[in-house]
Formats: sequence, structure tokens, C-alpha cells
Amino acid sequence: MQLTYLDNAASEPLRPQALAAMNEAAASLAGIGANPSSAHAAGRKAAALLETARSQIARALGAEPAEVIFTGGGTDSCALALRGLARAARRQDPRRNQIVISQVEHDAVGSNARDLAADGFELKVLPVTSQGVVDLEDVRSLNPATVAVLSVMSVCNENGVIQPLRDICQIVREKERKYVPENDAVLPEISLPGNTSRKSADKSRIAIHTDAIAAAGRQEINFAKSPVDVLSLACHKVGGPASLGILLARREVNIASDRLGGGQERALRAGTQDVIAAVGAAAAFTAAQQEMAETTRRHQQLREKLLQGALAIPGVKLASKAPAVPGIVQFVLQGAEAEGLLFALDQAGICASAGSACHTGVARPSPVLLAQGYSEQDALGSLRISFGWSTRKDDVDRFLQALPQALSASRKLAERERK
Repeated sequence: MQLTYLDNAASEPLRPQALAAMNEAAASLAGIGANPSSAHAAGRKAAALLETARSQIARALGAEPAEVIFTGGGTDSCALALRGLARAARRQDPRRNQIVISQVEHDAVGSNARDLAADGFELKVLPVTSQGVVDLEDVRSLNPATVAVLSVMSVCNENGVIQPLRDICQIVREKERKYVPENDAVLPEISLPGNTSRKSADKSRIAIHTDAIAAAGRQEINFAKSPVDVLSLACHKVGGPASLGILLARREVNIASDRLGGGQERALRAGTQDVIAAVGAAAAFTAAQQEMAETTRRHQQLREKLLQGALAIPGVKLASKAPAVPGIVQFVLQGAEAEGLLFALDQAGICASAGSACHTGVARPSPVLLAQGYSEQDALGSLRISFGWSTRKDDVDRFLQALPQALSASRKLAERERK
């Protein structure tokens, strides 16, 4: 049976460029150790490959090489950012004890935020509208004196909705400019990348993090022009190896890491780096950024075809009409349940998902749909279709051909279970 892969938001197939680069790196290191921290010739060779990959990733993402931190994956990157930023802020000023996240964050952020709340931090969750967009009025209510870190995703991994990150950052920085800490002298401003500024040693500055994992390969990423302080990525979301994540962190940002050890990665994420994976990641991010315009055009065409066919089926509707990347589409399927639907699609050779792949095998309502105000029953009928670098028109054709029968089978199963 031919598999039709439409779950690229979970993981994209390994790009040929990444595979070729990794094979070349592996061949060059054959017969010697690949520990870039070693001082001997073999270690220096591995270190040269690692730093070349770091520079290539920086160039692709509009960052400086020193701002590129290799992590163990996207979740590791988010955890390091959120926990490290929060703890550093509280150590600097005990009043800054609040963590702010959006209602639709992936558990890579949400679970770590809740864990920090159990460790004494206060957690504030920004609600979203019925379309899944963060309500800016709640951002305006934040207090610069108490917020340690704010984390809002760039693109929602379930519905593809683009969050108003630049507006959020502008509101936060404006509140900071108007805030005068008690007993603090007026400090000179210093310019930062992204057209922002801050007062040196200003204890009221809120650290802003974004989970850009679902945005990579679907939105251009230019860290130098970004208004955020720290940005998380996962290499396998752009056709790189699954064993590596990226944390882009400005050098002046204070992160109190709990990944201590030998001091690798600016002493933020200790441990021997995976050189071969870094080489593959560099090739994948470079290709993804170079192909961005073509990818966006193709995904838009595929999306239009997908919506035209799927929305013609009774009881199928788009989960959100807010601006979204074209490569991630979430449907609400009335009367169906995702578990049965995905099984029926799988039997037809269609690889799709109900949402985050981190919850595979767990039948639960989509938390994003619940946050948007959908009923629990509707939230159980979530279906996510996501395109990647390898998705073509025939993939959408095969999905649309299989969907009516799979949906009918799922509805019948759900009806029997309700009885």
C-alpha cells in the first residue's frame, strides 16, 4: 500500500540535502572519535564541523553563531528557555515571580510552566479568542514589576494560526518604558536587535520567549529582526534529524540553566554535542529558508484544494478562520471522533493526526479547540492535515478520496459508543 504522508507538523521526512550532509560528515569522521570538546586532532576536526554547522544555521536564521545553542530537541529547547529565564529573573529580583503563557501553548511550554508553578512561581494564562488568537487586552494588563518570562508560540501547531507576536512584544515593551521601578535610578538605554531597547541592568525587563517550532519552514525566521529574546526550534520539523533542537538566545539575556556539566553551549546546555546531527540540521534549515517562497506558494495551492474538497462534506468545518500558515489545517468533524477516523484513514494509507504527535495513542479532546470554546464532543472530532517539503497535489487527492468513507465509519462508531 502506498502511504500518503500528511502529518508534517509532527515530523517532516528527512531532506535529501540533510541526509547527504550527514553521510559526508559521518564518512569524514570514520575511524576517529567525534567529541568536539577534545583537544586532540580528532576533536578539533569534529569541532570544526560543529562550528561550521552552527555558522550555517545562524546565517539561515538571521542570527549570530554565538546565539545558536544546540539542544536535545524542541521540547528541550522550550524547557531550557522557560525554566532558565524564569529562574534567572527571580534570582535577580524576587518580585518577578510570574510566568505568562498563552492558552494554546504546546506542552513543551505548558507542562514546564505548570511544573514551575508547583515550584513557587505564579502562572498566568492568556486566553484566546474563538479563533484561537491571543487576546491583546490581557497582554495590556501585565505588570512589568512581577512578570519574569512571557512565552507565546509563533504559530499554533494544531491549527496553524499565526499569533500576533510582534504586537504582543510592542505592548510589553511600551509598558516597560512607562514603568519606573521604586528606588531605581534612571538608567541609560542600549539598543538591541529587533528595533527594541532596554535599560542596562533594568530589573523590570520581561524576558520574551517564543516556541517557533511549528513556524519553521512555514514562516521566514530572522532572529536579528525578531522582537523576542529567545526562540525555540526543532530540526526534524524542517526535514532535519529528530535528535536535535535549536535555542536562539541573545547574548545579553540571562538564563539560569539547569543543564549543567562540562560547560558546552555557552554553559547553557552541557553534554557532548551530536556533530553529525548538527551538520544535517544546518543543511535542512538552509534548504527550508531558501525554498520558503516556493513552499508557501505550493502550500497555498494545496490548502485551497484541500478546503474545497473537505468543506463540501456535510459536518466538516475549518477550526479557525484567523490568519494561518497555509501548511497546517485543522478541521472539526461533527459527529465523529478522531480515534476512529484516524484508524480508518490509516487503513486507507493516509497518515494524519488529531493534533500534537506528543499525545499519540491518547484519546482526548483537542485542548486548542477547547480553548477556542468548542464543546468537548466537537473537540474530540479534530483532524489536522499538515504539508511539508515533499507534499504534492496527489497526496491531497488521495486524502480527499479516502475522507468520506473514513468519516462515515468514524461517525457510525461514535454513534454506537454513545448508545
